[in-house]
Amino acid sequence: MRGIANIVGKSCRPARLNIAFSFAAILSTIPFATATCEPQLADDAITETLSDLIDQTGIPGITFSFYGPNSRQSYAAGLADRESKTPMQPRAVMMGASTGKVLVAVLAYQDIEKGRLHYSDKVAHFLGRDRYYNRLPGASQFTIEMLLTHSTGLVDGTVDIAAMRNSLGAWTNERRFKAALGTRLLFKPGTAFSYSDLNYQILAAVVESIEGKYFGLLAETRIIRPLRMLDTTPATARFIPGLASGYAGPTSKPQYENIKLPNKTAESGRLFMNPAFEGGGGGFATSSPDLAKFTYSVFATHLIGQQELNHMTAHFVPLPASSGKLAYGAGIFRYETALGTAYGHSGVWFGYKTLMLYFASLCVAAAMQVNSQIDGDGNDLSQFRMGIGSLDMSDMLTELLRQTMEQKRMHSQCRRR
Repeated sequence: MRGIANIVGKSCRPARLNIAFSFAAILSTIPFATATCEPQLADDAITETLSDLIDQTGIPGITFSFYGPNSRQSYAAGLADRESKTPMQPRAVMMGASTGKVLVAVLAYQDIEKGRLHYSDKVAHFLGRDRYYNRLPGASQFTIEMLLTHSTGLVDGTVDIAAMRNSLGAWTNERRFKAALGTRLLFKPGTAFSYSDLNYQILAAVVESIEGKYFGLLAETRIIRPLRMLDTTPATARFIPGLASGYAGPTSKPQYENIKLPNKTAESGRLFMNPAFEGGGGGFATSSPDLAKFTYSVFATHLIGQQELNHMTAHFVPLPASSGKLAYGAGIFRYETALGTAYGHSGVWFGYKTLMLYFASLCVAAAMQVNSQIDGDGNDLSQFRMGIGSLDMSDMLTELLRQTMEQKRMHSQCRRR
């Protein structure tokens, strides 16, 4: 089985990168500071780049962090709240959305490593007593492998739609499965790929059935506290301490096309709706520094075993609309970037966008968060429109990391620790 084991362990020397960036002209309006060995000057240059990004796109605020074995830093620019003019802080908390699926995947892989769970296990073995789970189409056929790789065929968005109608009250697994009873299968389970939050909501329920504890508590015990992810918490209530205000707008998700979002989705740390519906499909509020540290830990430490890491990165399904740039494995996406292959996950919550990536050949992880779904012109923030062109979020994060490595003359040694 081929994974990233052949990459981890190589010597990384990214101080002077000779890479031809296809989007260099697009970024010509952003000033690039001269490389320097003076840390404070380098930090100032990176912060200035973030400020220029805000000026050109009109987004409220942004945070950016990188994490490597020998160097790590966090930055912020813009506003955490436009109306009160509150500055964005590097450790500002935002909704992590689907990046939480990677925490759920890690919990599952840890149970697989311990022999408590197997890829071929039928989900019904663990959830067979749940009357609503058993009524889902294909429920008796699903395996753990299918949940990890989004190959059940379950349609995405059914629980989200129910939550938009009424998010109040407790969100149990039974409530989520009941909300999904109207769903259907897009294909025979195990034969194709289709991304669905429901897969990871079910996977979280499986982990809970094995451990007898809420998956968010398990994540705190096994991942969040050991890694000292001080800003990360399960999103189970509308009030979240330290939460930056979120700004919404149009969304490209088809299940939301007829839903009018409030212009401001969070204020004074209080979200416009209860986020607990996400469960294993997202389920966490977090920060860029925490996400960069977590992503690095998945790939460069023993947070999960080597065999489990190989499984996570071994079999990728290309996403048709990405022109070969993006593919999905088991709990993570693979991105082809200007700094080489990267692994990670994106997340979109009402008024927030998040991306975390591990750049395999550089042995460095990076993350960025934006507290808006739209740019200054009201366009959906699927692209960062700057100067004469635009970048998607992975290109933007890649460029921020490139500048950082150039400024700090970073060196890394790839080995699992």
